[in-house]
Amino acid sequence: MKKVIIIGAGISGLSAGIFARKNGLDAEIFEMHSLPGGECTGWNRNGYHFDNCIHWLTGTKKGTGLYEVWKELGAFENTDVYTAEYFFACNKEGRTLYMYKDLIKLEKHLKDISSEDKNQIENFIALIEKFQSMEVPIEKSIDMMNIIDYIKMAKKYGALGKDLKSLNKISVKEYASKFKNTLIGEALMNIVPHHFPASIIFFTLASFTSGNGGWPMGGSLKMSLRIENKFKTLGGKVNYNTKVQRIIVHNGSAVGIELENGQVVQGDYIISAVDANMLVTNLLEGKYKDKVFDKQFANEKSYSIFSSVDIGIGVACDLSHRAHRSSYEVPPFKCGKKTVDRIDIRHFCHEENFAPKGASVIRVTITDYEYEYWKILRETNKEKYDNEKKAIAYAIMKRLELIYPETKDKVETFDINTPITYERYCGAYKGAYMSFIPLPKVKSLYQNGKIQGINNLYVAGQWIMSPGGLPVACVSGKWAVQKIYKIEKYKQNSKN
Repeated sequence: MKKVIIIGAGISGLSAGIFARKNGLDAEIFEMHSLPGGECTGWNRNGYHFDNCIHWLTGTKKGTGLYEVWKELGAFENTDVYTAEYFFACNKEGRTLYMYKDLIKLEKHLKDISSEDKNQIENFIALIEKFQSMEVPIEKSIDMMNIIDYIKMAKKYGALGKDLKSLNKISVKEYASKFKNTLIGEALMNIVPHHFPASIIFFTLASFTSGNGGWPMGGSLKMSLRIENKFKTLGGKVNYNTKVQRIIVHNGSAVGIELENGQVVQGDYIISAVDANMLVTNLLEGKYKDKVFDKQFANEKSYSIFSSVDIGIGVACDLSHRAHRSSYEVPPFKCGKKTVDRIDIRHFCHEENFAPKGASVIRVTITDYEYEYWKILRETNKEKYDNEKKAIAYAIMKRLELIYPETKDKVETFDINTPITYERYCGAYKGAYMSFIPLPKVKSLYQNGKIQGINNLYVAGQWIMSPGGLPVACVSGKWAVQKIYKIEKYKQNSKN
């Protein structure tokens, strides 16, 4: 039995392991952390659970290709999927907009808010409906597709092509400016960062409104543990607290790995399911170049990389009557180098085990592009770094009291993470939790899952394709094994 060594027990690594076992390959995963899932995780603090990954999960709708892959991974075993009535609520100057799942209800609601935007609203709803037909390619990676596959894809998505092309040329902010009503514009700019291509709004809302963007009950860590269990049930092995130092390349082929303790583990195939920068810079010691990765890493003004500052708060009060996710204007405060005047608040009251009875978990996420600031601060003055994190948390708590008065004096615990947290625990490049985001008018690039000049090494993970995230991580593990299976099948046929 051929052995596949997988570096990383995140979603892509676990996916690769499961598909390797299903294809008759021996699979062993090496993970530097103590838990599976990578950034698809959460942690406990004083009786509260802070989930730190899934906002919504693409692929929760039965019958979709991605749902079938998640199902194969065991992501939904013995669990339900929760879908809210609305994606989020946006508040501005005493008015509230609900981004409803029901498109008929959403259209009426938007027209009630702004009758003068009637035509633009109808166009907006029509575009969401069009984008509902769009799915991540599942069966094969792009580099393995043939002419027939491309024709099928063109037939399925051809009608969307013109709209997709035009929306990729403008930013979210530019699209939002088409609406006369400022509340609608504000809401759209709170779905994703305002400088991203406008198409991302429609991919997001299309997933949610079609029922394909739900929440697996139990949250991120529980889902990762279910997938890990599937891998182990199939006979796979995971080594935790085991950092891989480098990939051993001999005569142009990857033949094994060297661990941090000096131990060498040999394998027939290696799958890298870690951060792309860690692969190229660390595991391959900077000896091999990849044109796709290099171009994107060298052009962050065209291919955006971002992280976040995340604050989890446990409060001894019930917030279930509040909007599950809402955006509010707040008195300005500093978060690193950034001045924040609007915050996005989520509570998890649909999860009864995330907080003690009658209590609630709140999460506030602030998008961050200042990795260098946090890195230098932590390395040069750890005390100041810690104090600044606390100051941000206290600033948010004070503003929560203005929005939800019942939280006053009810905070029992809190936890705050910066981009450095994700770098330290997950090896994430600049703390990024998504892949490269091509900005308007910038061509999206695809990395084919191979590193030129090295045989038997395959690349999985969200970094191979924009925008990354869990869907790309999920299918990329499958794709990596497909490439191995194709080679093994060819070798077998050659012998016959």
